[in-house]
Amino acid sequence: MLKTCRFFGITLLAVAILGMTVSPISAAVAKLTFDHNYTFTEVVKYLEDVTKAYPKITKLHTIGKSYLGQDLLVLVITNQDIGKCLEKPGFWIDGNLHSSEVMGAAVCLKNIETLITEYGKNDFITELVDTRTIYIMPKLNPDGSDHYLTKPDSMRSSVRPHDSDRDGLLDEDPGEDLNGDGYLTQMRVKSELGTMNTSSEDPRLMVRRQEDEKGEWLVYSEGIDNDNDGRFNEDGVGGLDINRNWPSRWQQEYVQRGSGRYPLSEPETRAVAEFLFKHTNMTGLVNHHMAGNFLYRPPTNRWFDPATGVEDPFPQQDEAIFRTFGNKYSEILNKQPVRNVYGRSGPPRSGAIWGVMIGWAYDHMGVYSWVPEMGSLVPFCDYDEDGRVSEVEQLKWNDEEMGGKVFIDWKPFDHPQLGKVEIGGFTRKLYNPKYKTYTSVMCTPGPKYDEFLVKHTQWNLYLASMSPLLRITDVTVTAGKAGYYKITAHIQNQGYLPTNISQHAIDNQTARPVKVTLELKGASLFSGKKIVDLGHLSGTTPRSASPVQKVEWVVEATGSGRPQAVIKAVSEKAGTDTKTIELK
Repeated sequence: MLKTCRFFGITLLAVAILGMTVSPISAAVAKLTFDHNYTFTEVVKYLEDVTKAYPKITKLHTIGKSYLGQDLLVLVITNQDIGKCLEKPGFWIDGNLHSSEVMGAAVCLKNIETLITEYGKNDFITELVDTRTIYIMPKLNPDGSDHYLTKPDSMRSSVRPHDSDRDGLLDEDPGEDLNGDGYLTQMRVKSELGTMNTSSEDPRLMVRRQEDEKGEWLVYSEGIDNDNDGRFNEDGVGGLDINRNWPSRWQQEYVQRGSGRYPLSEPETRAVAEFLFKHTNMTGLVNHHMAGNFLYRPPTNRWFDPATGVEDPFPQQDEAIFRTFGNKYSEILNKQPVRNVYGRSGPPRSGAIWGVMIGWAYDHMGVYSWVPEMGSLVPFCDYDEDGRVSEVEQLKWNDEEMGGKVFIDWKPFDHPQLGKVEIGGFTRKLYNPKYKTYTSVMCTPGPKYDEFLVKHTQWNLYLASMSPLLRITDVTVTAGKAGYYKITAHIQNQGYLPTNISQHAIDNQTARPVKVTLELKGASLFSGKKIVDLGHLSGTTPRSASPVQKVEWVVEATGSGRPQAVIKAVSEKAGTDTKTIELK
């Protein structure tokens, strides 16, 4: 059933997570309601409840400590009764690497909820959990996430103090909520030297002035110039970007801002890297982010031969797979585009970024890796349906549907350094008095947001189902004369991806071959090898099945008990399958 779902639109999965099947959640696990963004404490409580209610298919791992000493938690989901975690193809899903990009945690939670509640009820989910291992880390950056959810400012990444403005001081110029409304918005000051003018479409808005116009407004972010350098809020809390701290093509701060002192200098990145290197069964990775509604994929920067410095071509086999999986994303997610971070043709481009998680996963582990840049205001207020949201449309949404919560009207304020200013403008998050936390405006609760979480879950689990899957399809024993037996085993990759996952893994010599071993009891090997190297096995597609590999041995019974053979097919990425046979 998994093959049918995988290759023909994963219908059963869509039915499951769109709520068209009835599957009540265990009474021990509170139903998730995505009416706010969950804090780390709330996520920990949910994960602990899940493992207590579903011990057969879930296990919670603490893989390290965050900068502030919080547990870094990974939930492992697989049927532990039919295979060890590392003996099945694995798939990694995480969220909230960046502090403000809280939708990633919500998608991770939706993935968990779908897997645990549909297991045993939905064929696709059941087989997925039986045959694969799914690793889910909702809060890769719990410190930063909680900062964003509990304080008015919007921090990008780690809370570790950082010299963002390179003046030798750390975090010395954060934003301040000057008017005490619970938000950090903008300040505007009347000035002919300003770069902004009042919009003709709505006086609450501003537009950039034309070259032949006088200016009207100087605009600053809300706060005080604490270090008296003429800039406002340029060195707030943190500033080190833990998505620039991964080993692949890492660069120093003068090249890549926020990269840290050295690769994996941060406890969060080091803990995840060490976990992934120990769990070599990983076949793919999704690192959820937030912004713009599109999908990022490698390459993230320039590839070059370390000996010659010549730029290497991107493997066309991998390009085809990226395209196939990316097209599925666009199909599920309302035609959202897929982009590689760095262009492959022409000279080096300014869009290159270094030390990025998905680049590291592809380069060092050879797995297809992705960043869904989820969330924008398009689903909520793209009134003209052009795929973009103007400030005029945001104001309409604010006025007609959000009760004026998204835009804070300009109000006068006596600033200690600038004099008379006005404070107001759009806010990126809303305070929720029920939970006493903030929720991103791009996570506005309701059917549109719920559908967004469902569709991302659908794509994630589709990717997990596309892993290779090694199987011993058949074993035959032919009895010969004088206690000799001929054993024939047929081995096949029944998954979609090849057992090496990518051509890049072969090129980098990180792909391990499939091996078949024979162990005997009451018999000895007469011909054949105890360990047979099958190399890499191609995958199975709707148009063609993977070739079946045949392995043969001749064994001789020793007369010490009933002869028995154990055949084991082993692949680092495609799992392990074992057959035990009596020789008779």
